[in-house]
Amino acid sequence: MRRYRAAYILVVLVVGLGSIIANFVFPQNELLLMAISHWTLAALTFPLGIFASAIGFVLLYKGLSTPAETTLVITPIFAVLGYTQWYRLIPAFYRRQGERDLM
Repeated sequence: MRRYRAAYILVVLVVGLGSIIANFVFPQNELLLMAISHWTLAALTFPLGIFASAIGFVLLYKGLSTPAETTLVITPIFAVLGYTQWYRLIPAFYRRQGERDLM
């Protein structure tokens, strides 16, 4: 189980940081690369990823940061939310359900 957690965090960081690195290689496609990484991260962390998406959209559309900066800011938020969801909340929910079924 520990390997799955590490693999999940690694995938999230590779998607987020890979997008930032790709922005340096293809600066003319910055918004497209940000959108692709953003939606990939949102799919990995659905439904809690909605909160990170909201933060990212506010930063981008209010003009507070560029697409690359937004990706850099929200990638750790996606990682924390996804980890919390998949490895804390959902197992606790099913553990509680299993205890009820035994009664």
